[in-house]
Amino acid sequence: MSKMSRNKGQRGEREVCDILGEALGISLTRTLDQTRAGGCDILLDHWAIEVKRQETLSTDRWWVQACRQAKDINRHPILIYRKSRTPWLCRMPYSLEADPTTHYVHCDLETLIKRLKREE
Repeated sequence: MSKMSRNKGQRGEREVCDILGEALGISLTRTLDQTRAGGCDILLDHWAIEVKRQETLSTDRWWVQACRQAKDINRHPILIYRKSRTPWLCRMPYSLEADPTTHYVHCDLETLIKRLKREE
């Protein structure tokens, strides 16, 4: 991965931390040892959030990654992604009881935030 791609990804993670943190009234930070540990980008309660900011979307592959990483740390996956100059989109489990690899929903970031607020 090039330094420019890595920096773009880190900016995306910080942007998502800022958006979610402000909307939920909490402080969120990136998981700094994520590369070494092979884990998710952001931890939030029982959620493991994977953030992707890339021009070529590979949402199915990213979802498999997010589900695997979340399962490894006994959390539920959320995938947040976007291309440049487009809004953030999300993929999340349909319900916490269903298998997230096969039962998931797509939504925008505003809808995700509403769901997260309902869980508070």
